[in-house]
Amino acid sequence: MKRKFLGGIFLFLGVLASCSGRQMETGELETIRLATAFENQTELKASDCFSQVRYVALETSDSCLIGNDPLIQIASDRIIVMTSHQQCFAFDKQTGRFLHSIGHVGDDPEACRDMYGWLDDMTGQLYFPSISYGKMAVYDLDNRFIRTQPEVLTPSEGSICPLEYDYWDKETLLVHSFATETTPDRIAFVRDTSILSVFPTNAEPANEHTPRLGIATEKFSIATEGTGGHKLYIILDDGKSSLVASENKSPFWHFGKEVFFKGNFNDTIYRVMSDGLRPDRLLDLGSYHWDVADRYYAHKDKGFYPLDFFENGQVIFFRFCKNLYHDEERVAYNAVYDKRTGKVMVAPYDSGLTNDLSGFLPLQPVTSNVKGEFAQLIQPNEIVSWFEEHPSPRNLSDDVELLRKVGEEDNPIVVIMK
Repeated sequence: MKRKFLGGIFLFLGVLASCSGRQMETGELETIRLATAFENQTELKASDCFSQVRYVALETSDSCLIGNDPLIQIASDRIIVMTSHQQCFAFDKQTGRFLHSIGHVGDDPEACRDMYGWLDDMTGQLYFPSISYGKMAVYDLDNRFIRTQPEVLTPSEGSICPLEYDYWDKETLLVHSFATETTPDRIAFVRDTSILSVFPTNAEPANEHTPRLGIATEKFSIATEGTGGHKLYIILDDGKSSLVASENKSPFWHFGKEVFFKGNFNDTIYRVMSDGLRPDRLLDLGSYHWDVADRYYAHKDKGFYPLDFFENGQVIFFRFCKNLYHDEERVAYNAVYDKRTGKVMVAPYDSGLTNDLSGFLPLQPVTSNVKGEFAQLIQPNEIVSWFEEHPSPRNLSDDVELLRKVGEEDNPIVVIMK
């Protein structure tokens, strides 16, 4: 019975996937005119997006040394930092005081395979790859083990395409699965061990050429300013190319009670509803549109590849890169869409957002939460260098003035923007 049920789902997927995403885009959608803004680039300012910027110096001790390549999540009252040292730390959101570690790496039933996880903002729970493959270890923010969550969907055999998780409500998870040889790119609503429903994303269709380990003739990863700091995997096989996102890029984002989705090779932003995806906004990429038919074109040029989307009450802030397949020409950009005026602004990623609110280092958001708070980490050496170059800065806020005490061996500083 279960096999017949799943077979029916995938037949349904196949029928819907035959409908072009372009056809869904022909309605009257709110349009984000990115191509025009790209050709008329301008300076991006913090005041374009926020009314307040706050700095939180994270406590430094032998119990909570962060090191390189951290990931950050902003919860309701805590800052969560996940590190390459296979640790996850919780800090007080207001003071930066170290609270405790969350989860652990080991070989016991509650252990995690690594500590790069994701936060369910609705339940206040963190999901980490479990020591048992195909499962996730779930902890709350007080370091209590909650359960082991099985991965109900599984990637195709040998695939390097990760499943991408997020949440729908307190009981339901969203799972994004890349296309396989037999199924198109799709999302599923999952509760406990049950698949409630599956919907196509109108992105990549089912295709026999999917990224698979042991088949690709060459594979390499990119993690530079040209991709906005993201690690993306490029698979080369018989002159064809495929791109696969890594663990720190998600196609979902939240603002308030709404959940949004943006898939590869489809210029529509969707609102995730209980019965599937509803077109919400359209990215007008003009001649920079990357058609799904060109996803394996190794010499693809000009096309825009979107990377991140963050949202608050005023703007949608997002990143994209151009010339993804070209090492020497690959460049990342930041973009701001003002939801009230419809204005779009674009600037090179390496310029950041000019900090006209506190007169300090440029801003570079890397995460956001349901409250519309954006955040980033600044390494202490950047703080020290800035004060050395600006010995007598004017009109600094009180929390920036306190950063004069930061030393190069301290933990990073968290910037919270709202």
